[in-house]
Amino acid sequence: MGLKKYIIFSLIFIIIVGLYAYSLNGNMYIMTFFGMHISLPIAIWVILPALLIIIATILHIIFYNFKDYLVQRNLQKDYKNFIQYAKNKMLKINFNNDFKTKWFKLPAKILNYFEFDPNKNLDDLDNEELKNIILDLKKIENGESIELKKYKLSKNNYYARKNILNKLSKDKKYADEILNNCGDNKQENEVCKKAFEIYATYATYNNIKKQNFNISKELFLKLIDRTISKEDNFKIENNEIFEYLKKYDFSSMEYLLLAKKMKNSFPPEVVMSLFEKLSLEKEKAMQAYLYTLFEYQMINKAREVLENSGKNEFEKFKYFLFLRDNGKNFDIDLFFDI
Repeated sequence: MGLKKYIIFSLIFIIIVGLYAYSLNGNMYIMTFFGMHISLPIAIWVILPALLIIIATILHIIFYNFKDYLVQRNLQKDYKNFIQYAKNKMLKINFNNDFKTKWFKLPAKILNYFEFDPNKNLDDLDNEELKNIILDLKKIENGESIELKKYKLSKNNYYARKNILNKLSKDKKYADEILNNCGDNKQENEVCKKAFEIYATYATYNNIKKQNFNISKELFLKLIDRTISKEDNFKIENNEIFEYLKKYDFSSMEYLLLAKKMKNSFPPEVVMSLFEKLSLEKEKAMQAYLYTLFEYQMINKAREVLENSGKNEFEKFKYFLFLRDNGKNFDIDLFFDI
């Protein structure tokens, strides 16, 4: 029964009882309280206890209704906060919230122990806002690039980064825009580093240097491929190639592969000079130097280097020279499987 109905029926009950009592005895009756004499009709004295009980009951109902109102209000707030908490969990946003009710504190803690999977079925989810978030995140995980401004994600957010990388994979020229907004900490920024790697596949060498990124060994090898390619008008100065070759730790086989790549794209004197200087500073480069000497028919020079080497050094080259001296001509690449 609602409070209004209770008050109405209570008043009706009191009036009926009062009228009935008055009809039986309409006299006055005096009662003394703390030295005070109070004179009231007997009918009033009859209904007074019931009236006091009704007033107490009404106060009791009001108190618990107010208490229930506070609980319901906190539940509504916690529900909204839980939805926000779930959204932030999906979007990988750090979000601390102090839930007011016990019904949401534990689920929120449990939620922290589970990883969100955007590829799960959405049929049982009856919240359209969460559904839309999941659909957007599914697109990002599947390699699409979407508009994320409405989520107000930080630049370091997982989905913000992945969304940019998705766009970058489909539009190389987008790397220019990313690099223009990288700021001072670009060397540590995953998105900026990826953008630079892609930028280096089409920009000129001078523009690549202007970005002030560290050129890794792997990227240098890609730049060498661009230099060698006949379809790409890209060039690194010979002295800079030499500095890069000195800077990085290449294996003997890697130097050989570089020599093989460069032999048909650089002038012979440049390749030989490059690897000769390099062999004086890096022992692992000596095989590549010998390779270039044999490739460019500098047999006497190669013979001189081999004669001054140790007994067990460069055995394949010595064997190749022996075969050549005895009229057997082979492709030197067969000796090194390159």
